[in-house]
Amino acid sequence: MVRETADSTTDQLQNKTLWSSYTEIIDVKQCYPNTAIVGLQVDAEQFGGQQMTVNYHIRGRIIQVPSNYDPVKRTYSGIWDGSLKPAYSNNPAWCLWDMLTHPRYGMGKRLGAADVDKWALYAIGQYCDQTVPDGFGGTEPRMTFNAYLAQQRKAWDVLSDFCSAMRCMPVWNGQTLTFVQDRPSDVVVAVHQQRCGGG
Repeated sequence: MVRETADSTTDQLQNKTLWSSYTEIIDVKQCYPNTAIVGLQVDAEQFGGQQMTVNYHIRGRIIQVPSNYDPVKRTYSGIWDGSLKPAYSNNPAWCLWDMLTHPRYGMGKRLGAADVDKWALYAIGQYCDQTVPDGFGGTEPRMTFNAYLAQQRKAWDVLSDFCSAMRCMPVWNGQTLTFVQDRPSDVVVAVHQQRCGGG
C-alpha cells in the first residue's frame, strides 16, 4: 500500500494515515503431523448467503488390538499369545490400552506396556464385544467407545472417564495397573444363613 500525497499539515483538513494491522496470506502447502485437516471452499450463493454448518463422522485412530481379534466381526479366534496388531476398533478396552501406552497423547511416557495388565483388558474387551439386543430387533456390541480428546486434562480424570465407559475401575496392584469390571462371574463363596455366625 502506497500513499501518493503527504499527510495534511493544516488543522482544517484531517487525512492523516493510520496503520492498524495487516494479514499476510502465504499460499504454500503445509504439513500438519498427527492431525486430520479438512478444507472446504463453497460458493455462498448456493446457500442463500446463510452461514453453512458442516458435521463430520470421525471414525477414529488405528490402535493396537490383540493379534487374534477381528475388530470388524468383533470375534476372537484361538488362544491369544499377547501380541498386538494395528487396526481400527471402538472397543473401550483397546481404546484404553491405546490411551495408556501411547507416548504422544496418552500416558506412554510414564507407563510402559509392561506396566498395564493387558490380560485383564483382554477379558474386559471380550465382554464389551458380546452382542446384546439393540431394542429394534437387532443386536449391537455391549459397549463401544467413540470419543475424542479435545483438551488437556489430568491423567486420572481421563483414565476414570475411559474406565466408566465399560463399568470398570483401575487398580494399582503394586506392580501393574490392572482393572476390575462390574460383570457377571462365577460364584466364589455362597453366603447363606447357615454359614453366618449365630444362624
